[in-house]
Amino acid sequence: MGATTTLHDLRARAVALTLTAQCLGPEPSVLLDADYRGALRTALDEAGLDRALGELAAWESPELPDATELAGRWVRWFDLGRVAPYEGSNVVATAGGITPRLADVSGFYRSFGMAVTGDRPDHVVAELEFLALALLNEAEALEAGDDDRAAVVSGAVRSFVRDHIGTWLDAWAARVAEIPELAPWQPVAAVAARLVAEEAARRNVIPARSNAVLPANAGIAGEDEPELLCGDDDSIGI
Repeated sequence: MGATTTLHDLRARAVALTLTAQCLGPEPSVLLDADYRGALRTALDEAGLDRALGELAAWESPELPDATELAGRWVRWFDLGRVAPYEGSNVVATAGGITPRLADVSGFYRSFGMAVTGDRPDHVVAELEFLALALLNEAEALEAGDDDRAAVVSGAVRSFVRDHIGTWLDAWAARVAEIPELAPWQPVAAVAARLVAEEAARRNVIPARSNAVLPANAGIAGEDEPELLCGDDDSIGI
Protein backbone atom coordinates (compact mmCIF):
# COMPACT_ATOMS: atom_id res chain seq x y z
CA MET A 1 0.00 0.00 0.00
CA GLY A 2 1.47 3.33 -1.04
CA ALA A 3 1.89 6.33 1.23
CA THR A 4 -0.89 8.29 -0.49
CA THR A 5 -3.36 5.42 -0.09
CA THR A 6 -2.34 5.01 3.55
CA LEU A 7 -2.99 8.68 4.28
CA HIS A 8 -6.30 8.56 2.44
CA ASP A 9 -7.42 5.47 4.35
CA LEU A 10 -6.38 6.86 7.72
CA ARG A 11 -8.32 10.06 7.14
CA ALA A 12 -11.38 8.27 5.79
CA ARG A 13 -11.41 5.98 8.84
CA ALA A 14 -11.05 9.01 11.11
CA VAL A 15 -14.03 10.70 9.43
CA ALA A 16 -16.09 7.49 9.76
CA LEU A 17 -15.26 7.24 13.46
CA THR A 18 -16.18 10.89 14.04
CA LEU A 19 -19.51 10.60 12.23
CA THR A 20 -20.31 7.37 14.05
CA ALA A 21 -19.56 9.00 17.39
CA GLN A 22 -21.93 11.86 16.61
CA CYS A 23 -24.70 9.42 15.69
CA LEU A 24 -24.37 7.79 19.11
CA GLY A 25 -24.58 11.11 20.94
CA PRO A 26 -27.60 12.82 22.51
CA GLU A 27 -28.50 15.01 19.53
CA PRO A 28 -31.26 13.18 17.59
CA SER A 29 -31.14 15.48 14.57
CA VAL A 30 -27.99 13.67 13.43
CA LEU A 31 -29.83 10.38 13.01
CA LEU A 32 -32.63 12.14 11.15
CA ASP A 33 -30.28 13.96 8.74
CA ALA A 34 -30.10 12.00 5.47
CA ASP A 35 -27.07 14.02 4.35
CA TYR A 36 -25.22 13.17 7.54
CA ARG A 37 -25.99 9.49 7.16
CA GLY A 38 -24.93 9.70 3.53
CA ALA A 39 -21.61 11.21 4.61
CA LEU A 40 -21.01 8.23 6.89
CA ARG A 41 -21.67 5.83 4.01
CA THR A 42 -19.25 7.79 1.84
CA ALA A 43 -16.52 7.72 4.49
CA LEU A 44 -16.89 3.97 4.95
CA ASP A 45 -16.79 3.46 1.19
CA GLU A 46 -13.71 5.69 0.82
CA ALA A 47 -11.95 3.65 3.52
CA GLY A 48 -12.86 0.39 1.82
CA LEU A 49 -14.76 -0.81 4.88
CA ASP A 50 -17.35 -2.91 3.09
CA ARG A 51 -18.33 -4.96 6.14
CA ALA A 52 -18.98 -1.82 8.17
CA LEU A 53 -20.91 -0.35 5.25
CA GLY A 54 -23.08 -3.45 5.21
CA GLU A 55 -24.11 -2.81 8.81
CA LEU A 56 -25.96 0.31 7.64
CA ALA A 57 -28.42 -1.69 5.54
CA ALA A 58 -30.87 -1.62 8.44
CA TRP A 59 -31.09 2.15 8.02
CA GLU A 60 -32.88 1.66 4.72
CA SER A 61 -36.00 -0.06 6.05
CA PRO A 62 -37.53 1.26 9.29
CA GLU A 63 -38.87 4.77 9.56
CA LEU A 64 -37.21 6.70 12.35
CA PRO A 65 -39.26 8.25 15.17
CA ASP A 66 -39.34 12.03 15.42
CA ALA A 67 -36.67 14.01 17.27
CA THR A 68 -38.64 14.24 20.51
CA GLU A 69 -39.17 10.49 20.68
CA LEU A 70 -35.53 9.79 19.82
CA ALA A 71 -34.33 12.18 22.52
CA GLY A 72 -36.55 10.49 25.08
CA ARG A 73 -35.29 7.05 24.16
CA TRP A 74 -31.67 8.21 24.32
CA VAL A 75 -32.16 9.51 27.86
CA ARG A 76 -34.20 6.52 28.99
CA TRP A 77 -31.80 3.87 27.76
CA PHE A 78 -28.35 5.47 27.49
CA ASP A 79 -28.28 8.43 29.84
CA LEU A 80 -30.11 6.69 32.69
CA GLY A 81 -27.84 3.70 32.53
CA ARG A 82 -30.03 0.86 31.27
CA VAL A 83 -27.56 0.26 28.44
CA ALA A 84 -24.80 2.47 29.78
CA PRO A 85 -22.46 3.68 26.99
CA TYR A 86 -19.40 3.71 29.25
CA GLU A 87 -16.37 1.45 29.21
CA GLY A 88 -16.33 1.19 33.00
CA SER A 89 -19.96 0.05 33.02
CA ASN A 90 -19.31 -2.75 30.53
CA VAL A 91 -16.27 -4.49 32.01
CA VAL A 92 -15.84 -6.41 35.23
CA ALA A 93 -14.59 -4.08 37.96
CA THR A 94 -11.20 -4.78 39.52
CA ALA A 95 -10.31 -4.35 43.18
CA GLY A 96 -9.47 -0.72 42.49
CA GLY A 97 -12.85 -0.03 40.89
CA ILE A 98 -13.11 1.98 37.70
CA THR A 99 -10.95 4.90 38.85
CA PRO A 100 -7.63 3.49 37.52
CA ARG A 101 -9.30 2.68 34.19
CA LEU A 102 -10.70 6.21 33.87
CA ALA A 103 -7.35 7.69 34.80
CA ASP A 104 -5.65 5.66 32.07
CA VAL A 105 -8.23 6.75 29.47
CA SER A 106 -7.75 10.37 30.57
CA GLY A 107 -4.00 9.97 30.15
CA PHE A 108 -4.43 8.96 26.51
CA TYR A 109 -6.59 12.03 25.92
CA ARG A 110 -4.13 14.42 27.58
CA SER A 111 -1.27 13.13 25.46
CA PHE A 112 -3.17 14.27 22.37
CA GLY A 113 -4.43 17.56 23.81
CA MET A 114 -7.99 16.27 24.14
CA ALA A 115 -10.24 17.01 27.13
CA VAL A 116 -13.66 15.72 28.16
CA THR A 117 -15.92 17.94 30.25
CA GLY A 118 -19.37 17.32 31.67
CA ASP A 119 -19.20 13.54 31.44
CA ARG A 120 -16.97 10.58 32.14
CA PRO A 121 -14.01 10.15 29.80
CA ASP A 122 -14.97 6.54 29.02
CA HIS A 123 -18.19 7.46 27.19
CA VAL A 124 -18.50 5.78 23.79
CA VAL A 125 -18.62 9.15 22.01
CA ALA A 126 -15.40 10.35 23.64
CA GLU A 127 -13.55 7.09 22.99
CA LEU A 128 -14.54 7.01 19.33
CA GLU A 129 -13.61 10.66 18.88
CA PHE A 130 -10.24 10.06 20.51
CA LEU A 131 -9.54 7.18 18.14
CA ALA A 132 -10.45 9.44 15.21
CA LEU A 133 -8.14 12.17 16.52
CA ALA A 134 -5.29 9.70 16.87
CA LEU A 135 -5.71 8.46 13.29
CA LEU A 136 -5.63 12.05 12.02
CA ASN A 137 -2.44 12.66 14.03
CA GLU A 138 -0.89 9.55 12.52
CA ALA A 139 -1.78 10.71 9.01
CA GLU A 140 -0.30 14.16 9.67
CA ALA A 141 2.92 12.67 11.00
CA LEU A 142 3.27 10.38 7.98
CA GLU A 143 2.55 13.25 5.59
CA ALA A 144 5.24 15.35 7.29
CA GLY A 145 7.72 12.49 7.05
CA ASP A 146 7.96 12.27 10.84
CA ASP A 147 8.28 8.51 11.15
CA ASP A 148 9.15 8.63 14.85
CA ARG A 149 5.99 10.58 15.69
CA ALA A 150 3.92 8.30 13.46
CA ALA A 151 5.29 5.26 15.33
CA VAL A 152 4.43 6.81 18.71
CA VAL A 153 0.89 7.58 17.58
CA SER A 154 0.46 4.14 16.06
CA GLY A 155 1.58 2.61 19.35
CA ALA A 156 -0.97 4.70 21.23
CA VAL A 157 -3.72 3.54 18.90
CA ARG A 158 -2.71 -0.08 19.40
CA SER A 159 -2.70 0.31 23.18
CA PHE A 160 -6.03 2.15 23.27
CA VAL A 161 -7.74 -0.46 21.11
CA ARG A 162 -6.19 -3.32 23.06
CA ASP A 163 -6.78 -2.02 26.59
CA HIS A 164 -9.87 0.16 26.26
CA ILE A 165 -12.32 0.57 23.39
CA GLY A 166 -11.68 -2.88 21.98
CA THR A 167 -12.50 -4.59 25.28
CA TRP A 168 -16.17 -3.65 25.45
CA LEU A 169 -17.65 -1.98 22.39
CA ASP A 170 -18.73 -5.14 20.57
CA ALA A 171 -20.53 -6.48 23.65
CA TRP A 172 -22.26 -3.14 24.17
CA ALA A 173 -23.34 -2.98 20.52
CA ALA A 174 -24.79 -6.48 20.85
CA ARG A 175 -26.88 -5.33 23.82
CA VAL A 176 -28.11 -2.32 21.87
CA ALA A 177 -29.24 -4.72 19.13
CA GLU A 178 -31.38 -6.65 21.61
CA ILE A 179 -33.53 -3.65 22.65
CA PRO A 180 -36.37 -2.89 20.19
CA GLU A 181 -36.57 0.77 21.28
CA LEU A 182 -32.89 1.18 20.37
CA ALA A 183 -33.38 0.02 16.78
CA PRO A 184 -32.54 3.52 15.42
CA TRP A 185 -29.07 3.25 16.97
CA GLN A 186 -28.45 -0.43 16.26
CA PRO A 187 -26.88 0.03 12.80
CA VAL A 188 -24.50 2.75 13.94
CA ALA A 189 -23.54 0.86 17.12
CA ALA A 190 -22.75 -2.13 14.90
CA VAL A 191 -20.67 0.12 12.62
CA ALA A 192 -18.75 1.46 15.61
CA ALA A 193 -17.96 -2.07 16.77
CA ARG A 194 -16.92 -3.06 13.25
CA LEU A 195 -14.66 -0.01 12.87
CA VAL A 196 -12.84 -0.85 16.09
CA ALA A 197 -12.55 -4.52 15.12
CA GLU A 198 -11.13 -3.52 11.74
CA GLU A 199 -8.61 -1.22 13.43
CA ALA A 200 -7.53 -4.04 15.74
CA ALA A 201 -7.08 -6.38 12.78
CA ARG A 202 -5.08 -3.83 10.78
CA ARG A 203 -2.70 -3.36 13.70
CA ASN A 204 -2.51 -7.01 14.78
CA VAL A 205 -4.07 -6.22 18.15
CA ILE A 206 -6.04 -8.66 20.27
CA PRO A 207 -8.20 -6.66 22.73
CA ALA A 208 -7.98 -7.67 26.39
CA ARG A 209 -11.44 -9.23 26.42
CA SER A 210 -10.78 -11.15 29.63
CA ASN A 211 -11.79 -7.96 31.42
CA ALA A 212 -15.12 -7.75 29.57
CA VAL A 213 -16.89 -10.94 30.57
CA LEU A 214 -20.33 -9.74 31.62
CA PRO A 215 -23.74 -11.40 31.50
CA ALA A 216 -25.80 -10.75 28.39
CA ASN A 217 -28.17 -8.47 30.30
CA ALA A 218 -25.41 -6.44 31.97
CA GLY A 219 -26.33 -2.77 32.22
CA ILE A 220 -30.00 -3.39 31.39
CA ALA A 221 -32.23 -2.55 34.33
CA GLY A 222 -35.26 -4.72 34.98
CA GLU A 223 -38.77 -3.29 35.03
CA ASP A 224 -38.76 -2.92 38.82
CA GLU A 225 -35.13 -1.91 39.27
CA PRO A 226 -34.03 1.72 39.78
CA GLU A 227 -32.23 3.35 36.90
CA LEU A 228 -28.67 4.44 37.60
CA LEU A 229 -27.38 7.85 36.62
CA CYS A 230 -24.04 6.79 35.16
CA GLY A 231 -22.76 10.11 33.90
CA ASP A 232 -23.39 12.40 36.84
CA ASP A 233 -20.13 12.04 38.76
CA ASP A 234 -18.75 15.56 38.48
CA SER A 235 -15.51 14.46 40.13
CA ILE A 236 -14.55 12.47 37.05
CA GLY A 237 -13.25 14.13 33.95
CA ILE A 238 -10.26 15.69 32.35
